[in-house]
Amino acid sequence: MTQNDQMNKSISALEYIINLQKTIFNESFLSNKYDELFSKIYYRFECSVSFQSNLVVSQYIEPLIGLLRDPLTICSYNDIPSALRLDGNDAIQSKRFFLLGPSAPYQNFRTTTKSIAPWLYQQGSKKILFDIGSSFFNGVDDTVKSSSVLGTRWFYEYFRLNSLNFDRIIAFEASPYSSQTYWNQIPDDIIGLLTFINTGVENKGKLNPWNILKSIVKVHDYVIIKLDIDTPILENELLNQILNDPSISSLIDEMFFEMHVGVNEMRLYWGNQPGELKDTYVIFTKLRQLGIRMHSWP
Repeated sequence: MTQNDQMNKSISALEYIINLQKTIFNESFLSNKYDELFSKIYYRFECSVSFQSNLVVSQYIEPLIGLLRDPLTICSYNDIPSALRLDGNDAIQSKRFFLLGPSAPYQNFRTTTKSIAPWLYQQGSKKILFDIGSSFFNGVDDTVKSSSVLGTRWFYEYFRLNSLNFDRIIAFEASPYSSQTYWNQIPDDIIGLLTFINTGVENKGKLNPWNILKSIVKVHDYVIIKLDIDTPILENELLNQILNDPSISSLIDEMFFEMHVGVNEMRLYWGNQPGELKDTYVIFTKLRQLGIRMHSWP
């Protein structure tokens, strides 16, 4: 990032994602010039009607680079355009670098038709969010203010901006909250759709989130998981369950996870943690290879 060419690539990628986030996939944004800046997830239809048999499609996703966060934050750089500068919590919690499935350019290699990825919008499919470690809906104990939009509200606002709606939200939070304070923050349009479980998750039993996932989700649903409970041992156990159990991984379309490892730039926020940054790359790559759009939660 201290090299001009790498800085310019990061700026181009970030500006592109910021534009993409503002809408569901728009064909006018599709351009091969971004191929060198982004990763792609490839999908093959194997159980479809005969004319689609072995159809191959691909979709952009942000690359696994650097600290797996917004590349223009955390570290200090001199040549960032003023429009892209962030300070304080807005920089630390930046979510500008996420390229979610509904906004990501999608390419069908058998025809010239460009459209929204069909696995996101099948007839009868539901859009479901599991927010594991949800905090308050606004991120803070305030009915008006929000704190860098830490969790559930960020997803809600992204969907609302793009004229999409969640059919169900399951939110887990271990910290005890006043019911009145929590529910006063919830927008009217999701009151009946949100289930708030005010207790911590566990690696097995009725509070294992994947057991709940399997009980309510169908394969054709569009499912987003956010895992951020700041308990590395339990988080890693839950990740391993996804990696080793196709009945779980096959239900997840997108996942967000902040993996705490030992890296100098993040020691101020994470403290001294076991593991290395390369471990995160390995796990995220494996999850992407399972078909999960894996993102690093800040």
